[in-house]
Amino acid sequence: MTEWIDKGAMAWLGEAPYDEETVLVFYQGIGTAEIREGLIARHRTPFAYGGDVPPGGWGVVVHPMCDPAHGGFGDIDYRGLCPPGAQLMIFVPEPCAAKAHGPQAFHYRDGEAVTCIDYEDPEGSGEYWPNEMAPLIAASGIDLEDEGYERRLTRLICDHLGLTEPDPAACTVDRDALAAYHNREPGPA
Repeated sequence: MTEWIDKGAMAWLGEAPYDEETVLVFYQGIGTAEIREGLIARHRTPFAYGGDVPPGGWGVVVHPMCDPAHGGFGDIDYRGLCPPGAQLMIFVPEPCAAKAHGPQAFHYRDGEAVTCIDYEDPEGSGEYWPNEMAPLIAASGIDLEDEGYERRLTRLICDHLGLTEPDPAACTVDRDALAAYHNREPGPA
């Protein structure tokens, strides 16, 4: 289930080597069309999305980190995509590939960020960096120095929230969105 944390979501879906940072979003309590429309409104047209989501289940969508309309990697406000009764679990496998930073993960519930995990300091938290999962992570005994620790930490997060393995074969890759993204004109400086 955690291959995408190592190689990125688009490569996990079987796409050719992909040179842009992508974000894998699990969502619950909102529809696939609603999450896709919300991301498009935030200039993050999804590259791929999963199939039908059963009631109470988790769906999945992959979108680019870059906002081509503004020519950069500005933050996206996920609170507006997470109405009351909904949850989002966002995995950013490569928040800054050029600087070789570790992955990050963000859990939103009812429109609020409740957990922010920097894989370089997974137990860290603070006033502006909440981390409800810090005690769970600390109790797990995962060693940051061990090879494969990112996969184990991702597995711990997924198990804790009941995220199931998305089936890459059931995901739809939006080839038009990929082509448009790669052929985009640079945004304003």
